[in-house]
Amino acid sequence: MSDFKSEFGFQDCWTQPGRPRTVRSPAAGYFTTGKKSDLGGAEKTEAGTGSRGTTISAADKARLSRVVNKAPEVMVKVSRPAKTDKNGNTITVNRRTEGARVSAHIDYISRNGQLDVETSDGVILTGKEATAGLYRDWMQRHDDDRANGDATDRTRITTSIFFSMPGNTNATAVKDAVRDLAQQEFGGRHDYVMALHTDTKHPHVHFTVRTVGHDGVKLNLRKADLQHLRDTFAEKLRKRGVEAESTPRHARGVTRQGARTPVYKMRQRGITPYVDKAKQREVKRDMQDNGGRLPSQPWDGAIVERRNRVMRTYSAAAAVLAESHDPGDRALGWAVAAFSGRLTDVATERATMVLSASVARSEVQRQPFVDRSQGKDRPDDEKRPERGRGPSRER
Repeated sequence: MSDFKSEFGFQDCWTQPGRPRTVRSPAAGYFTTGKKSDLGGAEKTEAGTGSRGTTISAADKARLSRVVNKAPEVMVKVSRPAKTDKNGNTITVNRRTEGARVSAHIDYISRNGQLDVETSDGVILTGKEATAGLYRDWMQRHDDDRANGDATDRTRITTSIFFSMPGNTNATAVKDAVRDLAQQEFGGRHDYVMALHTDTKHPHVHFTVRTVGHDGVKLNLRKADLQHLRDTFAEKLRKRGVEAESTPRHARGVTRQGARTPVYKMRQRGITPYVDKAKQREVKRDMQDNGGRLPSQPWDGAIVERRNRVMRTYSAAAAVLAESHDPGDRALGWAVAAFSGRLTDVATERATMVLSASVARSEVQRQPFVDRSQGKDRPDDEKRPERGRGPSRER
């Protein structure tokens, strides 16, 4: 019998789909880690091996445990500048509008100077005068970049990134993790500031970085870079004793993408955003054009195919763990198998809209008839007198 053992892979679960990109420059957002990142925060050793001759590393087992036990997921968002003002007018990107945007943003993250703002040099800025000095310095640097040809009138002066965790997370640990991440990913290449906010349900850090780096290369964050920042943020939190994960949505059985912050806030206030109304009209039109049925889209099949791959991967991992001599591995295998069995929902947002409308129609149809012609509202059989008793209804 061969002693060769292969290591089990989770590429279908824990990596973002897409084509790999060539590393051009770290400052442009094409991050490199030098070596494979140990996302589990543990040394890679062999798990129990069954007849398949396959091993699962300790780091992957640790991550599996966090996934099936629903460890808190980190949130990392790149804020997109508004394209229109409050009156609906299109904002033209130039030095003046960018200067106004950056000034307002610095005031916002510092709460008009009431909160401390920490710079990339480790300096703590306190008060409105200090943050105003930061703004003047960054505007001067932007003018220098324009003069050197590293920036134009249409270059965004800053890029804003939002790091957040659930409300029961230690806020100091969140800020320390972001500081460590910033020094690793941006230190020595970009100027940046950060501010911790604890006045909402979730402790979060506003991280603002100057788009043009010291070498003149512009920061250009892509989807893969965002996942890298999530992975790194979660790793820094775990090093500080905070349970955190950074798996892609498809690895957790989540089909629908999270809403943008303005849309989310509107829904919280009970307002139906324009994008929701547009989707509802689109779904209604598609159903009318297809005999009352929602037509299948190309991405529907892709979602099902990806979910099947994820479930097969988890099921295969559960089988490997079930054959281990370690009771802890076997217990984890049972938990992974149960988790995989719950990943059957692949309903898209469009399908959910159709289901919600169908449920609403069913509720209306099940309501009893109510006679509102006189007196109090009550079911028809309670309102109408029996034949031969009492006065008859007037015609």
